[in-house]
Amino acid sequence: MASASIIVTVCSLSSHATAADCTAPCIGYTVTGELQDDFLFSPEALSGGTNDLSPSVNADLFFAPIEGFRLVTELTNEPVIDRPPGELPRFTDVGLHALQLYAEIDVESIKARVGKIEPVFSLASSELNGLHATDLVDGYELLERLGGEAAVRFEALGLSQSLTASIFTVDRTLLSDSLFRSRGQTGFAGGGAGNTDGLSSFAIALDGCSGAETADCTADGDFGYRLAFRHQGAGVATADQIEEGITPGSEQGLLAAATARFDISDAATLRLLGEAGYLRNFEGGTDDAAVGTVSASLESGPLTYAATYSLQQNLVANGPDTLEHLIDLSVEYTLSDEASFAGETWSLGAGYAYAVDADGQNSHAIGARLTIELDGSYGWGGSQDEAAEPPSQNATEDEATAADEPAGNEEE
Repeated sequence: MASASIIVTVCSLSSHATAADCTAPCIGYTVTGELQDDFLFSPEALSGGTNDLSPSVNADLFFAPIEGFRLVTELTNEPVIDRPPGELPRFTDVGLHALQLYAEIDVESIKARVGKIEPVFSLASSELNGLHATDLVDGYELLERLGGEAAVRFEALGLSQSLTASIFTVDRTLLSDSLFRSRGQTGFAGGGAGNTDGLSSFAIALDGCSGAETADCTADGDFGYRLAFRHQGAGVATADQIEEGITPGSEQGLLAAATARFDISDAATLRLLGEAGYLRNFEGGTDDAAVGTVSASLESGPLTYAATYSLQQNLVANGPDTLEHLIDLSVEYTLSDEASFAGETWSLGAGYAYAVDADGQNSHAIGARLTIELDGSYGWGGSQDEAAEPPSQNATEDEATAADEPAGNEEE
């Protein structure tokens, strides 16, 4: 949060289609829509705060023509223009762009994808619960990269393991721009880590899990871990770096994360997550950054309580170090199936967040969120439900009895 804020999410709809629910050939979708109303306020600011109304729609789509092969895309339609503080946003600020677009193969213990991807690095960025829990960790996640990634799954030390390797560069194609309202196409002049000619960046991650596959470890596993390393080649010097006499550097990052799950009772589950990392020449500059996050979430029936603390210490090369903090406290209530109109799931969330930015400015956020979740997939080439469902025992017995009856009984 750049400034203190009171944030209200008026409406959100999302869905999650999975390949496990879909027998090729088939298609699946994930749709997320959100209308968010933000009231921004800072104790240090002279103004009384500002309102920020912004809509967004996300769509995850896949097409599986054959088993083991998928074409996947993640689209988002969101505001791409940052208005100055105090100026109301406009619905015309919304642009549509692709976050991911890749082809994927998944055969036996190997999964690989190529195209526009999000290489594996941070675990917290995809697993944290809370209205603002990922505000800091998203700053060092790998997003909108062009390249390839391969993962191999195996068993070792009594754990399910996976080793993932990626090679990539920053997306500078037309996919980095947006439709309806242009956000501008990324170019070399923007600089930054990984923004180089050719595939000069790579990432490696080792995941392990007890009690579940690594992909489902946070939700279903008893214990899990991730060890990751990344290298991003130095981009060209930006106009500001040239003016300040700064030479961009290649970024290297180390990260370790762990998760744990405790079933307190039949209806209550506690999940813990911790993550720490160090990034040298963060974002291709001359400063380093140390990051850390701890989080706990308690699921009790339809309620999920979450608490997260994140920090980022910026080790400034030619000046005093700075420290950023974030505390997020949230609760979410999932409505029963009786509230569903077409198979969707409704949930209500609320929370409070407190943040301190690198300039020492305090910020507060009080928010509420309404979410709708809807899953969907469609296959053809026969009824998948009938093919997957085995005949019942009664049906088998009836067929055997009919076969044993004499033909004369049938005439009678």
